[in-house]
Amino acid sequence: MRIIMTQDFMGMDGFQWFAGVVEDRHDPEKAGRVRVRCIGLHTDDLEALPTEDLPWAQVMAPTDTPSMAGMGNTPSFLVEGTHVIGFFLDAGTMQQPMILGSIPGMPVDPADTEKGFSDPIGIYPKTLNEPDTNRLIRGSIGETHPSLVKRRGMQQLSVPISTKPHLATGVQPGGAKDERKTWNEPDAKSNAPTAYPFNHVHESEIGHIHEIDDTPGGARLLQQHITGTFTEIHPKGEKVVKVVGDCYEIIIKDKSILIEGDLNVTVKGNKNELIQGDYVLEVEGDMYTKIHKNQRIRVGARGEAKGGGNREEEIVGSHAFDVRQGVKGRVGSAKDGARDFDVTIGGNESRIVGGNFDLNVTKNLTEISLADILINATDNMSLKTVGKPATVDEDGGAIAATGIVAIGAGLNVNIRSSAEMKIKSGSTYKFQSVGAANETFDSTYHVDYKGLNEFDHSGDRRVMIGANTFARHSTGVDHSCSTDPARTSENNCTDPTTPALP
Repeated sequence: MRIIMTQDFMGMDGFQWFAGVVEDRHDPEKAGRVRVRCIGLHTDDLEALPTEDLPWAQVMAPTDTPSMAGMGNTPSFLVEGTHVIGFFLDAGTMQQPMILGSIPGMPVDPADTEKGFSDPIGIYPKTLNEPDTNRLIRGSIGETHPSLVKRRGMQQLSVPISTKPHLATGVQPGGAKDERKTWNEPDAKSNAPTAYPFNHVHESEIGHIHEIDDTPGGARLLQQHITGTFTEIHPKGEKVVKVVGDCYEIIIKDKSILIEGDLNVTVKGNKNELIQGDYVLEVEGDMYTKIHKNQRIRVGARGEAKGGGNREEEIVGSHAFDVRQGVKGRVGSAKDGARDFDVTIGGNESRIVGGNFDLNVTKNLTEISLADILINATDNMSLKTVGKPATVDEDGGAIAATGIVAIGAGLNVNIRSSAEMKIKSGSTYKFQSVGAANETFDSTYHVDYKGLNEFDHSGDRRVMIGANTFARHSTGVDHSCSTDPARTSENNCTDPTTPALP
């Protein structure tokens, strides 16, 4: 509604004040007008003067509200049953009321929906025999206000804080276990008193609360939703934010956070993070990770066709791990292709295997030591090649047989058995010594030649027999050569050299 300008406007026809009660605020034009039943002008008889016949009154706004273009606080916060004061722009006809403000009081009677000058809906007043001012501003009675009761009832106590893992073995084992600590949500208002008239409260009709508390020693700010979601800044500067439903935060550009103290985060459900760019984590102190169940990490999830992904680690100090169950790994596969596994150890490597140790190599196995190699078995040791027979290829070329065991030494080869030693050749047996060959048998020496037995002594031959000599021919003829040289000198009784044990 716009003001109608006349010659007798605003006091020219006599200034007319009024006091009244709001009975309707549902302005069909949504312009913020209300219907007011004026005391001394209108009757309380709803049949004689129904609410819908009352004139619409404009509500004057303060100077911090422009009252145009949707700016400022709109509409006014007048409800049915509010007592107001104002004046008529048209003192003669009194059909253009203007409301200057509302008048608080102390209601003693409930709404009478059968009469005027009352809330026709019967909602207001909500409380009787106490001031219309908000309970939150009136000291200790504020503890009964539903918003404060709800805030105290939802207080979170004994929220657990993460603990460091206790490692039984490792680079720095031992030490006491990290005891679980907790934290509590600060008490509402920090239990600081609220003194009248320093707390300034705005409460909506459904129960939303906005407090600006200037109480000495208890200065606070509070914004609370009817559901219990709130933000409160406490007297010492602490800030509590509680969201009773889902919480969404959307930042179009950057966000920077500085925390000069500790940060404790407790998530009772799942935590999901999707970072579509790079993730950089820098820890200037120690870093601890404790996982109560499983951990799964996949690097290169974009796939082999897009380049996969690499993982690189650089540990300037030591690396220790303790795995209580099995360890399985794979490098390359039939699907992804063969891949190499290269490890360089600058110092020593020690392994203790409590069970079997199996090493299966599809192709060649090469072990090189620039110093000694020691293989020690408490029980048996076997060295075996399966081998393949000689064949020809599809072009008729020869493919040599495989299965050779070769032992080469830069100096000596020492073979010793504490019990029986067997050497068996499935085909030809060849023994060659470039230097002297010595054999010592501390017990019976039995040789069984099933074929031709030939000895070619290019030098002298000495035989010492410490007991009897027995020579027999079961068959055949002694073919000694009559032209061989006979003894031409005196006897030579030099003892043969006894070979040393290997």
